[in-house]
Amino acid sequence: MTGNPERPQLGQDVWAMLAALRRRIRAYVWLEGLSAAVAWLGLSFWASLAADWFFEPSAWVRAGMVAAAALGCLYVLMVLVGRRAIVPLRDASMALLLERRYPDFRDSLLTAVELTGGPGDAEPCNSQLLGRTCRQAAAPLGRVRLGEVFDPRPLRRSVLAAVGLGVSIALLALGRPDVLSTWARRVLALDEVAWPRRTGLEIDGFPGGVERIARGSDLTILAKADLAKEVPDVLEVRCREGGPRTRQPMFREGIANPLRDRFQEFSHTFHNVLAPIRFDVLGGDAAVPDLRVEVVENPTIVEMVLDCEYPKYTARPARSFPFTSLMQFPLGSRITLRATANKDLVRATVDVAGEQSAKRLEMIEPADPARPRSFQHTLDELLKDTTLLVSLLDTDGIKSREPVRVVLAALEDRRPELAVQLRGIGSAITPQAQLPASGRVGDDYGIARIWFEYAVDKQSPAVRPIGSPAGNATEYPLSRQTLDVRDLKLKPGQKLQVCVKAEDRSTLSGGPNVGTSDRWQLDVVTPDQLRMLLNARELVLRQRFESVIRDVVDARESLARIDFSPPGAAKPAKAPAGGAEPGDKPADAGPPSPERLVAQRRFHVHWAAQNSVKDAHETSGLAEAFSDVREELINNRIDTEELKARLEQGIADPLRRIAQEMFPELDRRLDRLEATLADAAAGTGARTRAIEQVDAIERAMREVLARMIELEDFNEAINLLRAIIQAQERVNAETKLKQKQRLRDLLEK
Repeated sequence: MTGNPERPQLGQDVWAMLAALRRRIRAYVWLEGLSAAVAWLGLSFWASLAADWFFEPSAWVRAGMVAAAALGCLYVLMVLVGRRAIVPLRDASMALLLERRYPDFRDSLLTAVELTGGPGDAEPCNSQLLGRTCRQAAAPLGRVRLGEVFDPRPLRRSVLAAVGLGVSIALLALGRPDVLSTWARRVLALDEVAWPRRTGLEIDGFPGGVERIARGSDLTILAKADLAKEVPDVLEVRCREGGPRTRQPMFREGIANPLRDRFQEFSHTFHNVLAPIRFDVLGGDAAVPDLRVEVVENPTIVEMVLDCEYPKYTARPARSFPFTSLMQFPLGSRITLRATANKDLVRATVDVAGEQSAKRLEMIEPADPARPRSFQHTLDELLKDTTLLVSLLDTDGIKSREPVRVVLAALEDRRPELAVQLRGIGSAITPQAQLPASGRVGDDYGIARIWFEYAVDKQSPAVRPIGSPAGNATEYPLSRQTLDVRDLKLKPGQKLQVCVKAEDRSTLSGGPNVGTSDRWQLDVVTPDQLRMLLNARELVLRQRFESVIRDVVDARESLARIDFSPPGAAKPAKAPAGGAEPGDKPADAGPPSPERLVAQRRFHVHWAAQNSVKDAHETSGLAEAFSDVREELINNRIDTEELKARLEQGIADPLRRIAQEMFPELDRRLDRLEATLADAAAGTGARTRAIEQVDAIERAMREVLARMIELEDFNEAINLLRAIIQAQERVNAETKLKQKQRLRDLLEK
C-alpha cells in the first residue's frame, strides 16, 4: 500500500543560523541607538557647559538647553531604536539578507525557507526538488560568518563617540569636580551659583544688565578686574547690536596696587549714543554678557513761567512772565517758578550758583501725582542778583545733561529823580526873597514826601515840607512851590544852601531811598546890591542885542548884493560882508557864466539864511533872559509895576514876536528867493520882498533897543534917587551925632 511521502525540511542548523542573525540585528539596533543617545547626551553636556561657561545665560535659557537635550535624546532613541526595534524580522527576510551577502546560496536558501517554513497548507511542490533545494541551502552554511553581514562603521562611530564623550566627562569629573558640580547646579538644578573662574569681572552700573542714557550723550563703561584673581592684560567690548559687530579694547585706568586696591579698573566710552547698543565684556576666562544700553530722551524743560509778587509798598498787582534768558524783578519780590518737563519726573533740584560753587537750595518732587511732569519752586524774597540752576531727574533715571540757568536780576529801588530848578533866582538873593522851585519829581514805585532842605552858612540843615503825593504816585510836578526866606531872618553877607529832596515808599532793609536835586548856594545881598547886579546883566544883554542888530544889517547888505543884471552890466563895487564871493574872477577875466551867476546869488541867500536862523535863536534867548530878570526882581521883592511892564511888555514880548513870527517869515521869503535865482525878473521881486522883511525886523529891533535904553535911563534915575536918599540919610545921621556931641559937651561944662 502506497501513501503520501513526507515533505522535505531544512535542517535545524539553518534555522539556528537565521535565529542568530535575527538576534544580532536586534542587538546592533539597540547598541547603535543607545550609543548615539549617550553620544548626544555627552555632546549636549559639553555644549551646555560651554554656553553656560562663556555666556552664563539666564535660568530660562538653561532650562531650555536641558529640554533641548532631553528632546534630542528622545528623538535619537525613537529614530535609531524605537522605529527599528518594532519592525518584524521574518525568516524569509533573514534568508534574503544572507543570500545577498553570500551569492553561493543561489536563491536556494530563500526558496527552501519559504516552502518549508510556511504553514501546513503551503502550496504543493515536488518533494524531490524541494529536498535537493534544502540540501543546496545547507551546503554553504559552513562558510557563512554572521559578523560579515553587518556594516560595523555606524555602530563603531556611535560607540566611539559615546565612549569618548563619556571618558571626557569622567576625566572632567576627576580633574575638575567643581566644574561638573557647578554645571549640575546651574543647568540641572537651575541654581544661580557663579562659575569658578580664574578672572573675576564686575561692571559698574547696569542694574539688571540695562543702562539708560540720554540720546546723544556719552556713556563710559567701567569694568573692574579682581586683583585677588588673574588680571587680564586687556578687556574687550564686543558689540552685538547698535552698529557693526566690532571688538574694541577697554583702556586700563592706571596701575592698581594690590596692597591698597581691590580692583584694576578698565574703561571704554561710547560717544554720542543715538541708538540702543547690546554688547558683552570679555577678559581672560570671564565675561559679562548681554549688557544693553537703552537710549531715551534727555529730560528738559519745555515750558517755564515766573510769577512775581511785588513788594507790598509798590502796590502793584502780581504778574506772570514767560521765561527768558534774563529776568528782571524788583528787589524784595517773591518769585515762584512754575515749569513743565518733557518727561515724567522723579524730582527737580534747584541750586543757587555762586562765585565759587553752587549752593543746594531745594529738591522738589512733583506736587501733583496726576501731573508728574510739572513742578514749582518759590524764592520768598529776591535780595540780590541770583542764578538758579534747575536739574531734572526723570523716571528713567536720567539726569538732565546741563542744568537750566534761570538768571534773576534784582532791580534796586532807585532813588527818586528830581529834575528841579529855581526859576527866576540867580546866584544872589535879598533877605526877603522867595525861592520858587519848578520841575518834576519821579520814582519807579511811588513818592512818599517832598521837602526843601536848607542851611545858612555852616549851620545844621533844616527842612520845610513841600507835600506828600496822594496814593502811590510815581510822578509829581512841582509848579513853583516856594521857600520864603523872610522867616529865616537872613543877613547880607550870609550864604544860603538850598536843595529839594524826596523819598520813596520802600520798606526794604535800609529804609526809604532819598533823592536830591542840585544844590544851590546863594549869596545874601542887600536890595541895592542885587539891583546893581541886575543892571549889569541888563547891560550885557543889551550889548548882545546890539550884536544881533548888526548881524541883521549885514544880512540885508548881503541880499542887496545879489545881482540880477544881465552879464556885462556894471556891478556894485562893495564886497559882501561875508568876504569874497565864490567864483569871483579878476576884472579882466570876462563876464561870468550863467551857472556862476546863480552860484554867486545862492551864496548870498545862504549866508542871509544862516544869519536868520542864528539871530532868531539869539533873539529868543534874549527874550527869556529879560523875563528871568523880571522874575528875579519879583522873587526878591524889589520889583515895581512900571519896571515889570517895561521888561515884559516893552522888551521880552516884542523879542518873542520877532523870533517866533518875523524871522520865520524871512526864512520863507529866502526860500522863495532861492527858488528863483535863475530867473532875473522873478528873482528881483523875491529879493525886494526879502529885503523888506529884513528892514521890518531891523525897525522892530531898534524900537526894542530904544526901550532898553529907556529902561537903562530909568534905572540910572532910580540909582541917582537912591544915592540922594542914602546921602540924606548919612547927613541926618551925622547931624544927630553932632547934636549928641554938643549936648554932651554942655553937660560936661
